[in-house]
Amino acid sequence: MPAWLGLLQLLTIGALGFWTITVLYTAWSLLHPPKRTYAWALWRGFPGDPSELDQPLEYEQIELKSNNQTLMAWKIKALNPTGPRIVLIHGWGSSSIGALPRIPHLANLASEIITIDLPGHGESAGNSQMGTSEHQDIDTLLSSLDEPKPTIIFGWSMGAGIALQTAKDFSTQHNIKAVIAESPYTHAITPARNVIHLRGLPTHFNLKPAITLIGILKGVGPKWTGFDRTQIAKNLPVPLLIIHGQQDPVSPLADAKAIAAATPNATLLEIKEAGHNNIWTTPDFTEQATQAIQDFINSF
Repeated sequence: MPAWLGLLQLLTIGALGFWTITVLYTAWSLLHPPKRTYAWALWRGFPGDPSELDQPLEYEQIELKSNNQTLMAWKIKALNPTGPRIVLIHGWGSSSIGALPRIPHLANLASEIITIDLPGHGESAGNSQMGTSEHQDIDTLLSSLDEPKPTIIFGWSMGAGIALQTAKDFSTQHNIKAVIAESPYTHAITPARNVIHLRGLPTHFNLKPAITLIGILKGVGPKWTGFDRTQIAKNLPVPLLIIHGQQDPVSPLADAKAIAAATPNATLLEIKEAGHNNIWTTPDFTEQATQAIQDFINSF
């Protein structure tokens, strides 16, 4: 065998090994997001639970079993006894800690606020399900509550898609009256690509195989690219409010517009200059979002 052919074989094996490792690492990183726990918040000087907000709120911690995993949630006593229950569903890499900036602006609109750490996030066990089954966890959570109430499901980013699926499948069982979707996207591969790009890592040769692998592992098939939220939205039986930053680098504004167009009853608020994670940390953006939510809730 010529020396150059042996070298070519060696390089090919090395390249294949590098590709395999990169694909596996990409899939692993998507299934194991960073953990935002109480310790994470304490280290950064952020509130770690509702009692540590500027206006403290009473809450109880809930532990539930869903899909053979232990999940943690908060049941928070809000300030409007006649208001609806609002269920908050965080995005990939967040947790109930990520709900805390939103809670003070929702407390006067709700009788109670429920948050959950999705699988693989926050204090919950397991790994991320990437939007494949978390709506079942929300069903389990709502079924565990002792009192039925008119309910609004409010999710952001990955949580927005879960909120849509929850309302589509369980609106009757849980008296779901409406959905609020903040920074939604249509397919999971889009924010995954954008987040990986923002970290300066490659996506061209590793992301699609990683998503395919996740589809196989989660039992939704090798052709899964993340459930198309427009297909979920077109069968949504309740009103939808979409809140989206015009400069969102993770979830494109075009995705929000596509979801709004597909939904029978949708309102889209575009917040000029807002991004993916600063709607509730920038006063002007927060004011616009809060007013839109208040008007939306008061409309039904």
